[in-house]
Amino acid sequence: MIEMMEAMDASGQAQPILASWSESDRAEGRDFAAWTNFAATPYISFTHGERFATNHANPVAAEVYGLFEDIGEMPAGGIVAKPTFSIGPDGQAYWETLFLMEKAEAGTSPDTNDWIYTAIMPDGSLMGRTLGANSDGMYFCAACHMGMSDNTDDLLFMEEQYRLRN
Repeated sequence: MIEMMEAMDASGQAQPILASWSESDRAEGRDFAAWTNFAATPYISFTHGERFATNHANPVAAEVYGLFEDIGEMPAGGIVAKPTFSIGPDGQAYWETLFLMEKAEAGTSPDTNDWIYTAIMPDGSLMGRTLGANSDGMYFCAACHMGMSDNTDDLLFMEEQYRLRN
């Protein structure tokens, strides 16, 4: 979708409204689109507001993320990004929240199993971050992940039909 919108803009076609995650103060908000995308196609993420999503992993996370339910544990420094978008009644795609999960060093955030949750709004502004701005609001993310995973280090995975095949 990002490439399609950039091509539309470059060709002079209709001017799309690009998400400004790239203008975020968070480097991962600016960089995630270059990371490995493990979704073969966007899918509806019911746990992220019933929006369409894809799953990107930084180089540290990409080494193990493709194991999906057999992941065991994410190494510290691994980040998974889930950009979301919706389709409006007019048929247009609209960028939504960028959700990030970063595995921190052991003991960094015991209340969240050492995961740092970050949410970035489409305009690049920070909705919240574990141990930072609106940390209490971000606990909702941690509670959901900790309550739904089963031996996957709190990671939830897209259904198999949406996964990128090797």
